[in-house]
Amino acid sequence: MGVVATQFANSVCMNLRSFRKDGTPVDTPVWCTPYDGKLVCYTDERTFKAKRVQRNPEVELAACDVVGRCSSPWYHARCRVVRDPGERERIFARIRDKYGIHWYLSLWGSILTNKVKHRLVLEFELLSFASEGIFQPAPELIAQAKAYAGPVSR
Repeated sequence: MGVVATQFANSVCMNLRSFRKDGTPVDTPVWCTPYDGKLVCYTDERTFKAKRVQRNPEVELAACDVVGRCSSPWYHARCRVVRDPGERERIFARIRDKYGIHWYLSLWGSILTNKVKHRLVLEFELLSFASEGIFQPAPELIAQAKAYAGPVSR
């Protein structure tokens, strides 16, 4: 497993930095897991972060805890919405394996509040290492992320 994939696989959350129309960054901690050389997460399609990443798929990512304290450097990435039902189920299975009982509690809450039908799966392809807002090419990060294909380890 590559260094980058390990950082995100071992972290509780991923800090997703999306950008408003005026360019203001907005950081949001979300559950994530590596999947097929990329990082994946899910959110409600009605949230502002979902609207921001659909309008501007260029984002920054960092491994973090549940309150957003970063434990890795920031990485520049491109976001894509996953629409294929089979792929979505495989991604949900991977997230369920990583988060265990927390996944089931979240699912139960989503069922009670009728939010399951609004789940949006997001896939992130790492593009480069981001430092102080300056994007630096890092092909080795992309190669490491693409090389990861093993099961999630704890």
